Amino acid sequence: MLYPALRLYACTFVASLLLQGHASALVLDWDSVIWADGTLNNSYQVDPVDPESSITIDVTSNNGANLAPYSVSPNPLTPTINSDFQGGLLFAEKTLVLAVDLANPTQSITVTVSFASTEGASNVSFKLFDIDAGGGSQDELSLIRALSIDGLTLIAPTITTSPDNTRIGTGINQSVVGTALTPSAGLTSGRGNVTINFGTNVIQSFTFTYGSTTAFPDPAYQHFAMHDISFTPVPEVNPTVMSVFSCLVAAGLVFRHRFRLRK
Repeated sequence: MLYPALRLYACTFVASLLLQGHASALVLDWDSVIWADGTLNNSYQVDPVDPESSITIDVTSNNGANLAPYSVSPNPLTPTINSDFQGGLLFAEKTLVLAVDLANPTQSITVTVSFASTEGASNVSFKLFDIDAGGGSQDELSLIRALSIDGLTLIAPTITTSPDNTRIGTGINQSVVGTALTPSAGLTSGRGNVTINFGTNVIQSFTFTYGSTTAFPDPAYQHFAMHDISFTPVPEVNPTVMSVFSCLVAAGLVFRHRFRLRK
């Protein structure tokens, strides 16, 4: 009798469709969202039909650090979105721009990005533009790490630097410092890029801190830009998938039972 076999194949087909439909890669594209100048917290639902695709960005000040207005007219308060930072791309795209005017190297800002999916996100990666040195300051990225879905484990990224910055340390203690001045736009604007990638690790959030090195006791104005964030929400095992799984098990047992009877 073919019924059990057909049922098994049908269940398998439906299960594959359900699972494939909820594990697609997404991109928070700054060209397609709005950030009110100077606000420190914003959330976006990247996929309009999937609340699990929501992502939240928080910017916090450490030790009294001041977020500064952007240095180019009309001098909006940062964070702000604009297309002034090209990052070596063929055409400039919009990025989230942050600027600081620090009184001393103990001051910094921290950026935290959190994923709404209760099962976390994987394949998380993004680029920072204009991590460089010059004009009386030296950019420094530190505390670059993600929080695992277990809420306890810190996960180190893979960090790729460029000619005008360098990586220091290992694991969750990696940092990046600028080594030379990078133009914001043009053919050589990618020399200040830093790429951060958490690979296949499943995380609920990631953070990094931006400031200046101790070489500048009173750092000058500094700024950098955050490019698009790529991620894949990890789908929850919903009741429909569980029903399909039960269907597979039941069909498999029936098929096995009939096979034994024929023997």
